[in-house]
Amino acid sequence: MKKFKSLMLAALASAALAAPSFAEGHGNGIAAVTGQFEANLTYSSLSVDGDDTVTKQDTGPGVNKINFAGDFYDFLWEEDGGSSVKLKVHHTITSGDNTVSGAADFGGDSLENPAIGDYNITGGNKSFSLKVGKFGSSENYKAGMDTSTAKVSQDISSVFAGYEKHLVIPGFRGLQADINAGDVKVEVAMPWMYVASTRAAAGAAATTPGDLELHASDGQAIAGGTNVTGIRPKVSLTAGSISVTALAYSLTFGAADAADDPDSKTSNGAQLMGSIAAGSATIGAGYTTQTRKEGNADAVTPNVLNGYVTVALGGGSSVGAYFDISNDGAKEDATVATRVGASYTMPFFVESVSLKLGVGSATQSSDNGVSGSASSAKAGWVYAF
Repeated sequence: MKKFKSLMLAALASAALAAPSFAEGHGNGIAAVTGQFEANLTYSSLSVDGDDTVTKQDTGPGVNKINFAGDFYDFLWEEDGGSSVKLKVHHTITSGDNTVSGAADFGGDSLENPAIGDYNITGGNKSFSLKVGKFGSSENYKAGMDTSTAKVSQDISSVFAGYEKHLVIPGFRGLQADINAGDVKVEVAMPWMYVASTRAAAGAAATTPGDLELHASDGQAIAGGTNVTGIRPKVSLTAGSISVTALAYSLTFGAADAADDPDSKTSNGAQLMGSIAAGSATIGAGYTTQTRKEGNADAVTPNVLNGYVTVALGGGSSVGAYFDISNDGAKEDATVATRVGASYTMPFFVESVSLKLGVGSATQSSDNGVSGSASSAKAGWVYAF
């Protein structure tokens, strides 16, 4: 690991010096340095039925990062509850109307623990492109200016069990085709993945299978791993001040080892998002739903309804509000959580520093689960350079 750290630092030093033999075709070292520093004051209160109210207040850092950008690389350090160091290498070749690009991320929680992250090769032109590799999934969800959010136990990030609020397929790897027809854009992503087994070794404590793993009859993951295929189409339409995005996905799971005898598993989802701009205001709303079924258990159909509004006030100031209502989709004794929030952003003496103020509240009800209420407040100063 120390050797890797030395090699990476040496590579950065070489890029900064811009050796002439390489610089002729790839620029001349560090072209830009960007980043931000953030400091926050926070307050939260949580009242769960049957328990005493818990309140917390603190001062701490937010998202702090710095990026050294070159013509063929970005070197990023970020601190957001945990440090990450990433070296992203990228390059594009153009021939007429056609382009081919490649990119790969190298890094991890520190230079002592390197790992490869996203990687892809993309080829295409102005109207069509094809991408292969590991590159995540496009995002659609927007909760307005949610500077401060509160939750009791359930929120959008947990209701979809591993898929997060965007129905992102965890660790997506495979193919994606994109068609650009002006106001209409179509994206078709096709996962082609093997998910290694997390089954506990003999004699060890049982583990909970990952969200993309097949289950054995004992409730643990199958021993030989899971193959995941499927399709995730997305259509985006823009017409003047109106923007609409719709997506759906369907996954198929198969045992990699024929000796495994897993329970059946289905996972499907859909999402519709829309927004309209009216003067300095933008109003948006969306609905997301999912269906999951494991073996003989009842199907679970979580869903979320959300909406937001943002208004630009001029002079770099803006105000926003949002709501979301999540239902965990249980056939009996479903848990329903409602969250609302509002934010205000303004320059802090100079344009490069922003002051963001936010408040949020949440209520949650369940016949046999957790019920209660929560509130939060946050003041954050962000210096961007």
